[in-house]
Amino acid sequence: MVISIGLQCISLLKKIVILIKVKKIKIYLLRYKLSNPIITSFGQMNSRPSLLIELIDENNNSGFGEIWCNFPQYGSEYRFKIFVNYFSKLILENDISDPEIFYEKISHKLKILSIQSGDTGAFNNILSGIDCAIWDLFAKSKKIPLNKLFSQNSPNKIKVYASGISKNEYFDKINFARKFGINRFKIKIGFNYQEDIKIINLLENFIQKNENYMLDVNQGWPNEIAIKNLEKYKDYKSFWIEEPISADNDYETIKKLIDMFSNLAFGENINSKEFFFKISNSTKIKFLQPDITKFGGISFIQQILKKIDGTRLWLHYLGGAIGLISSCHIMTNINPSGYMEMDINDNPLRTDILEPKINVKDGYIELNQSPGIGFSINYNNLSRYIIEIHETD
Repeated sequence: MVISIGLQCISLLKKIVILIKVKKIKIYLLRYKLSNPIITSFGQMNSRPSLLIELIDENNNSGFGEIWCNFPQYGSEYRFKIFVNYFSKLILENDISDPEIFYEKISHKLKILSIQSGDTGAFNNILSGIDCAIWDLFAKSKKIPLNKLFSQNSPNKIKVYASGISKNEYFDKINFARKFGINRFKIKIGFNYQEDIKIINLLENFIQKNENYMLDVNQGWPNEIAIKNLEKYKDYKSFWIEEPISADNDYETIKKLIDMFSNLAFGENINSKEFFFKISNSTKIKFLQPDITKFGGISFIQQILKKIDGTRLWLHYLGGAIGLISSCHIMTNINPSGYMEMDINDNPLRTDILEPKINVKDGYIELNQSPGIGFSINYNNLSRYIIEIHETD
């Protein structure tokens, strides 16, 4: 009886029409300089940037979103200026009753400009961050946690795997992650075959029985090399091999790899809804990795769930605290038995700017029952990393 009443209440909450009127917008450009750069097959990160959006409505609720801005090195400054000059007024001009509809509306208004600029990626990143902030506002307006907005059965915690592990740091980073009960680790490869194989052989002996590892090539292999390398990796125990080739390959090229190898992961850098759905049509691909701060936001995830099984979705994320905790909420809804990606490198933009701090216990990130993303900004800590801030009202 109690369960039945609870379900009815959640159903009613979903049906309540909420009209969001944003009265003020803040965008924060943050940066933290790294003492140990993160090395990938395509370059290195010398600092950690973050772009945070705060949308404040007429009831003084704040909705938070994060815009992906890791590359190029000063792409965060560029996206900051695009947001201020082209997006802010569009948000303030609208009464928002449905996040998905608003996403399509603002996307349509800026479509020609994004094409004319030749930089649809930056526009997609900004749209994604805005979308996440609006969904956070909607959950806060309904006074429920973000994940419960989609299902009351979403658990309050999600397992994580450690990522962002560069070469020459594999074993130290894995041991560090183990202290938090983390038992899956994503390792960067794609430098050269001899070096990669040496690392993987060492990993096979280092990984314990209850653990597993993933390999991230970061699009590092030419097409003709990828098949040869993947054939050689068949006998190893990696949970998946991520982005072995460039994400801009045509469907037939990617499908050929998927048909040949069952443990590939794609999605982080696919920036077309049609192409993503086309790839997902292959039942052989087990791991699809959309990033809610990079393309499509939370609204795209809702569209995906109408077409495919959510257990195939393992959200990609490597950035600051807001994007991580937003992704965790969505992951508990779409794939609660899966693992959420968590960068294990030093980054106070992930560890120090929220209240309460993000806590990893027994391999899980724990959420809370506060409305929306459930965490608030520690503005004193945030101020240490602000490069620029802009307000629009």
